[in-house]
Amino acid sequence: MRFAALVLSISFALASPAASYEAENFPKPNPQGSAFERGRIQIHQGNWDRAAGLFEKAVAENPRDFKALTLLGYSLRYAGRLDEAITAYNRAVKINPGYADVREYRGKAFVMAGKREAAMADYRALLIIGSPLAEDLKEAIDKAVN
Repeated sequence: MRFAALVLSISFALASPAASYEAENFPKPNPQGSAFERGRIQIHQGNWDRAAGLFEKAVAENPRDFKALTLLGYSLRYAGRLDEAITAYNRAVKINPGYADVREYRGKAFVMAGKREAAMADYRALLIIGSPLAEDLKEAIDKAVN
């Protein structure tokens, strides 16, 4: 287990910075802007399927866009399409394993899917990178158990 934690921490160190997607860190979305920007607008309006379609377009334009994959997964999760959401999150984690938002969101999707151990793995990953999002995921895990 220690070896696995060491490998995970090394992979985080080699990954892109673990900056989190937060709307306030981005310019206000342009309704005539990119598919990514229009997808963000749809998320804020709660239009999950429309948002997913736009993020799918953004990913088609740039398959390595881990933020678009993360928000695709987020949209799919809220649309109730858990398996598709987890697939999108898995792709984002492969591209940037140190991106905290995808770890939290995927962990919550695992909780919803009844996959507690997988959720705990994302919780441990968030602890290793020192993300405050670990607390949010742990709370979701604990609530699901109780």
